[in-house]
Amino acid sequence: MLTMFVLMLQTATLDADNYKAAITCAQALTISDATSKSPMQLTSQFTHLMMQAAKAKPEGTFFDQLNKLSESASAGATMTPEGAKPLVAPCDSRFPLARNTTPARLPSDSFRRDVLCFGTLSVLQGAAEELAKTGSDAELVKVRAALKPLTDKLTDEELNKRGLGSDDKFLTMLSNEMLGSLTAGNPLSVAAACGLKLG
Repeated sequence: MLTMFVLMLQTATLDADNYKAAITCAQALTISDATSKSPMQLTSQFTHLMMQAAKAKPEGTFFDQLNKLSESASAGATMTPEGAKPLVAPCDSRFPLARNTTPARLPSDSFRRDVLCFGTLSVLQGAAEELAKTGSDAELVKVRAALKPLTDKLTDEELNKRGLGSDDKFLTMLSNEMLGSLTAGNPLSVAAACGLKLG
């Protein structure tokens, strides 16, 4: 009995490695917030933490790695709510922007801002498409409406003028902007700064 009490008083700690810590926190926060946050909020937190893991241990292209990490973290060993709860505070301390709701600060350069907004909204569109399969498509409609003017701006002509005519060059810039946004906020807080409020 005394041993159990001592274990309960111990503070949960995260792995010193940001890659492992981000994956653990993605699972812990998703489980901990499952009944109190919307699916888009959970997706935003999870994506932010998968981006943190990709930044900590880059392998291949950013978007391929993000997809692989998301799939492996989702399929990993299931954490219990009891196991997740003590990890919330250390996760919030290590990754304070994962659950932050304040709109992010965007790059001052309008082109970089458009690229970041495009990338972030594209990621959220994928999440909204998945959510629409089993529920409402309201979020998907909002994301698509917000993406249209960005898609209209980022034409082949505009990208060619900036030396980003090849898919590889554009994806590299897009990846860099997305990774750079980790110090500004999570996908929903970036989207809010881009003018799109999702729940």
